[in-house]
Amino acid sequence: MDLTTFFNDEGVDLFAWVDIEHLPDADRRAVLEFLPAARSVIVFGKEIPTPVYRMPQREKTREMLRIAQSLDSAAVRLAGRLDTEGFPARPVPLYLPVQVVDGKVQGVVRLKHVAAAGGLGEIGRNTVLLTPRFGPRQFLSGVVTGSPVGGPGIGDGAASDRAPLCTGCGACIRACPNGAVGPDGVDAFRCRTVRAWVPPPVVPAVKWLLRRQLLIRSIAPLAPFIAGTATIRCSLCVTECPKFPGEERRS
Repeated sequence: MDLTTFFNDEGVDLFAWVDIEHLPDADRRAVLEFLPAARSVIVFGKEIPTPVYRMPQREKTREMLRIAQSLDSAAVRLAGRLDTEGFPARPVPLYLPVQVVDGKVQGVVRLKHVAAAGGLGEIGRNTVLLTPRFGPRQFLSGVVTGSPVGGPGIGDGAASDRAPLCTGCGACIRACPNGAVGPDGVDAFRCRTVRAWVPPPVVPAVKWLLRRQLLIRSIAPLAPFIAGTATIRCSLCVTECPKFPGEERRS
């Protein structure tokens, strides 16, 4: 299928179509567990405009949810198109299920790592995908499919063709008011936004719950309604990144 036309119609800003053989071993295994017939992953994203981060918390949350949900809807439509063309396809869920690996929460398919493998950008110390065009200001969605890669993805250039985007300056670590960002990554349960929902005393119980995949899948349909009541209380690990302006800095 013509992904460029599809994504132009969907208002998608960047995408890559990645053969699973180009993924790190752990991510390839996760993709095959998600869809045993998988041959590739289509990862795509939309910019979060800089003015969104200056909005009041509730307005910022609503706008970010709107962007995320538009990507989720595009993933469902893309999977449907691939299915009609005879290729098994499954959209990567926006919210649940997730998994806990080495005490850290991550998606069942790590789209940031797929995007990095596809040349869209690289993972910063704040664990956010950095791209030359938008810095850390994009949301991602994706579809795992049994289709072989059918054409080139539109990325920001291969990683080997540019200087590193994350310089390891530590601005994200210093900016986090709760110390959630550290040299070894992010502890999601120390994030100010997550802590408002999951106070420290209940973190062990929540981690236990997240490891029960059958239970998590059963409550996954409720996740969008729960997310709609949440508030993004802090974005300092993104806004304090020197790459935050993206191409705005150059223009």
